Amino acid sequence: MSSLNREAVFLILQFLDEEKFKDTVHKLEKESGFYFNMRYFEECVSNGEWDEVEQYISGFTKVDDNKFSMKIFFEIRKQKYLEALDRHDRAKAVEILVKDLKEFSKFNEGIFKEMTLLLNLGNFREKEQLSKYGDTKSARAIVLAVLKKLIEANPLFRDKLQFPTLKNLRLRTLINQSLNWQHHLCKRPRLNPDIRTLFADHTCLESPCAYLPVAILADSIPKNGDSRSLPDAKLKYSDEEISKAWKLTELNKPSQLRSLRLPDCHLPVRIIGLTYTHMGGAILALAFNAVHKLWKWQTSDGKATSSVPPQLWQPPNGILMTNDISDTRLEHAVPCFALSKNDSYLLSTSGGKFSLFNITTFKTMTTFMSPPPVATSVAFHPNDNNIVAIGFDDYSIHIYNIRIDEVKSELKGHQNRVTGLTFSNVLNVLVSSGADVQLCVWSMDGWEMHTRKFLYIPHGRESSSPLAPTGVQFHQDQIHVLAVHETQIAIYEAPRLDCLMQWFPPESSGTVTDATYSCDGQLIYASIKDGSVCVLTATTLQLRSRITPAAYIPLNPRVYPVVIAAHPSEPNQFAIGLTDGGVHVIEPPESGGSWCVAPPLESGVGPSVNSAAGSG
Repeated sequence: MSSLNREAVFLILQFLDEEKFKDTVHKLEKESGFYFNMRYFEECVSNGEWDEVEQYISGFTKVDDNKFSMKIFFEIRKQKYLEALDRHDRAKAVEILVKDLKEFSKFNEGIFKEMTLLLNLGNFREKEQLSKYGDTKSARAIVLAVLKKLIEANPLFRDKLQFPTLKNLRLRTLINQSLNWQHHLCKRPRLNPDIRTLFADHTCLESPCAYLPVAILADSIPKNGDSRSLPDAKLKYSDEEISKAWKLTELNKPSQLRSLRLPDCHLPVRIIGLTYTHMGGAILALAFNAVHKLWKWQTSDGKATSSVPPQLWQPPNGILMTNDISDTRLEHAVPCFALSKNDSYLLSTSGGKFSLFNITTFKTMTTFMSPPPVATSVAFHPNDNNIVAIGFDDYSIHIYNIRIDEVKSELKGHQNRVTGLTFSNVLNVLVSSGADVQLCVWSMDGWEMHTRKFLYIPHGRESSSPLAPTGVQFHQDQIHVLAVHETQIAIYEAPRLDCLMQWFPPESSGTVTDATYSCDGQLIYASIKDGSVCVLTATTLQLRSRITPAAYIPLNPRVYPVVIAAHPSEPNQFAIGLTDGGVHVIEPPESGGSWCVAPPLESGVGPSVNSAAGSG
């Protein structure tokens, strides 16, 4: 089906759901194969509607599509068989055995014989392997958990488990637009518009949607309370096979990318702030010791690149751009800085007074705002370089005019220090974030609070520190907001702050240290405490590439990236600031290359190049 028809199907599905045409909704879901309704599937399994369960899932996959699909159908039919035996419905059990389960004998004849022998037992629980089979309700709950894991691991379902929910007031209008657009295409067949553009500003995903990058192995579930399983060696899959279904590109050798460590004669001090200049020809870093470092490229196009080393810039007088730390305990400081839109001025603090530097001469133009309170975040107003938003450790935000040294407004709403600020010209709002894991939207007209939302943090994944910062960044569409916390990255839609999706790093990898959109808004680069960098799609938060520390710091595995910045015009280039004071520029192995090319995977195990996970 064309993308136009796919959008139309989702529109119709939502309309039918809102009008309570439930049977029609599920029939269309199954026949179109676009959206697998997990909630409906759960209801059917819990109610033991096994025929409907199999018919519904058959709209999305067949028994022999891959090993995940085979296991799904086997689990459904096995439970159906055991329930017939438990009801002492021998005739039905024989029918299921012959019509449904015999198909699996060609893969494992032994398991089919074992299941046949159960017919001769008065109670199949006499079989040792099934002695702990509980009542029907608990057995269905167990098999449901297994089925959900298999479905989530199956690449055929990967782009079919989320629904783009359209706002109610616009639904009927968009249905008409869709129909009118189809009529327009019929009249002008040479046009080939991207229909996603038509709906892009009106589409969002159900919230919250979590994307936990965990390998799923159905048979690894503890069998203490689930001794239903019979020997089925031919139907088991290894960890490696299941890993293949999820893994796309893992880069663990220097030859797999282009990486340049920027030349540096300063002390090797942890980098805690990093940005490209807006023109893309220089990188600015702030170290823990309050010293700024500026690298400039002398290339033909004036852009930063990993192919040519830049110059560590210093004016002839040899002065450094150093923040005022005379009355500051650096271990308690939350340094922050912001670069003016014209790349001429730098506003920075390391826990003391703000300093305004001239980027060309490194001279300090002025200092202001002596603590307390201590500034913890800063952002320039998008329309006026004289106005900045400043977040403080007393939970407030000041809208401050640098030129006239005046606080224009004071915003209060956070419950801990403010650690992130980002503006949207499109929505005319400021979004703030804090160590209280809260996002707030403020109207730029009167600086009144519009919305507030707390990040959703699942039980067991709580932050290790009550002062862990939360960062925010607007997408280039100025509507979607990237929220970054050590436990996750999440996408919100402003101004309502609907949570569209979340991604949690594997617990074995450590926490998220920073994340940023690529300049074209298609990717998200996330730095992880284990030293890796994850490249995810911005629209689905699917992991596309993982760069291990061995690929760029092979001699020091204990070093990891603290901050990350994206090039302002090269979507596949980013820079990272490390704990050892180093700054690296990283790009794909070939000039003009992309991080989004997945390696070929075996048929029936992983996603194809044209699947949702492989498209870019």
